[in-house]
Amino acid sequence: MSVIDKKYREKCWLTRDDYWKCLDTNKEEKEKCLQLRQLFESSCPATWVTHFDQKREYDIFKRQLALGEVETDKLKSIKGPSKP
Repeated sequence: MSVIDKKYREKCWLTRDDYWKCLDTNKEEKEKCLQLRQLFESSCPATWVTHFDQKREYDIFKRQLALGEVETDKLKSIKGPSKP
């Protein structure tokens, strides 16, 4: 791997972390973090942005589930296929 690739990845991760920190600080109010979101999107490949967005949503869901903050209706809606 080249140094450029490493620097590119590091910048992507840094902008992702800055954006996520903004969301945490502002209680998920995305409009308060638009500039950081734009920087995140311009610093990372689109597939990475999608992956990181999904990972954040899943991590939040797991945390809420562990704390008992997830409604049972939401659990039913994401339940996988039934076993025969």
